[in-house]
Amino acid sequence: MVDQPATAFSAPRQSAVSGPTAWPLVVAIAAVLLGLTLLWWGRDPSNEFAWPFLGAAIVITTIASGAWMVDDSRSRRRALALGDRARASRYTQVVTFAIADGQLATARAAGGVLAALDESDTALRALPGFQDIRVVVSPSTSGPSQALCETTWWDRGSLAIYDQTTKTVLDVLNAHTDEVLPGSVQVFDMEVVRDAKEVSVRLGMASAIGLLAAVLVGGLAIGAGLSAFTETTTVAGPAQSEEPIAGGPITVSASGNKFDVASLEAEAGKEFAVTLKNKDAVPHNIHFLDKQGGQTLAPGAEGKIIKKGESETLKFTVPTTGTYYFQCDVHPDLMKGPFTVK
Repeated sequence: MVDQPATAFSAPRQSAVSGPTAWPLVVAIAAVLLGLTLLWWGRDPSNEFAWPFLGAAIVITTIASGAWMVDDSRSRRRALALGDRARASRYTQVVTFAIADGQLATARAAGGVLAALDESDTALRALPGFQDIRVVVSPSTSGPSQALCETTWWDRGSLAIYDQTTKTVLDVLNAHTDEVLPGSVQVFDMEVVRDAKEVSVRLGMASAIGLLAAVLVGGLAIGAGLSAFTETTTVAGPAQSEEPIAGGPITVSASGNKFDVASLEAEAGKEFAVTLKNKDAVPHNIHFLDKQGGQTLAPGAEGKIIKKGESETLKFTVPTTGTYYFQCDVHPDLMKGPFTVK
């Protein structure tokens, strides 16, 4: 069924051995992410999410930059290893054929001739000197559809070895006689004059996005660890200790989903004044209760929920002596403590 090759060789060319990869884009995205997270962290370093995202941005930027350098180094080493071979001509075998009328859908389906040519890439890569394979089809609504399959090789010897195997395009066509129009096959062995093929080792966009997602998760874990080491518990007052604070007025700050006091203390029968300052990105309040999960301790002892940068002062008369409770109603499990009345 297959016609014999018609050989047509042309003038030599110089092939490209390097070219743009996806890494510059990845590094640029990583740098932007790092800049944004540094800005966020600089404005509110106490935020519980700032450290994890900062750690993630640093990890992404470091890995992307390192991978770019590795990629560039591999390309340079490959070009050096190829030496004169990289500057020599490459060779291509072009096979044209026609797909019989009404067989195009079958040719494209699994097991069809076009699908088989596409899948032959894996077997061809095991052959010395193979560079790539390209399949082009010109669909026709009526009559045969024209198709072209091109394989490219480093040198004439590699192409000759390929012709002696049972993995050639002609072998694939001979296995699909029902789909390939008899007498339509033509083969041309040619020396490439000019093309834009690049042979550097490169990262595809899908791989780059996958890598970004993977290191983002890892970076978040590292950042969360850093955040855990930097977390401290402080209390209001000059000494910044965890001992109960007596008297008033008292200023309590909310930051990082925490109060900066571990406990509060007051005298029975006297007015107690406390000012809450919200330094956090999320809203908070302070609410004094007779016990955990109980009722409001006294009139005026429940603060309203305020946003970042806002403050509110509560004033109420404390009841009899005892140990009571205060909390943030938005984050009662994280922001809480005992309120002791003597």
